Amino acid sequence: MLRRLSSLALCLLAANGLAAQQLPSPATEFQAQRTLLDQHGMLVLGGWALGNVGVSGARYFATEGREKYFHQMNVGWGVVNLALAGTSLWATRRPPAAATDRPTLVRTQLRTENLYLFNAGLDVAYLATGLYLRERAASRPTVRRQQQLRGYGQSLLLQGGFLLAFDGLMFAAHHRHASRSLYPLLSGLQIGPGTVALTLPIR
Repeated sequence: MLRRLSSLALCLLAANGLAAQQLPSPATEFQAQRTLLDQHGMLVLGGWALGNVGVSGARYFATEGREKYFHQMNVGWGVVNLALAGTSLWATRRPPAAATDRPTLVRTQLRTENLYLFNAGLDVAYLATGLYLRERAASRPTVRRQQQLRGYGQSLLLQGGFLLAFDGLMFAAHHRHASRSLYPLLSGLQIGPGTVALTLPIR
């Protein structure tokens, strides 16, 4: 009986040690590759934003009516996306924390994937809003207001469509990366709603 209790105590101590241990080198490499994925994604987003600011910024002064409002909205989206991409790229320049345990790494990965899924839901809302504005334009009392709503609606369809494709591809890239490089390292982990636990067999 005493031997069995001693063995159980040793297993519990080992579990606590494993839960707090530093990540092995494959996990460190995984973090570096995840950061590289984020950097590439933000470069794509930043390039799209620069294109919107440059092209639509020039076309805004050369067009009238619906097209003018279309380019106006594109410039606004470009400025916002450029700020987001720049801020994210700056954040990825900072080295990750030196000590990261396994549950923290998994939570960070799931948070990243969920963020892109949440953004994809917002993108669908942008598309729906664009369609609504285009339909709403016909009932406006003035030509100027009709052109404004049509231009803004068309811009929302363009920006929402791009962002939906972008967020979908980023989610797929991060999920595929984790499936290949992270989850095989975590065969002893159980993931549930709001919890990450390490399990070890005692016999």
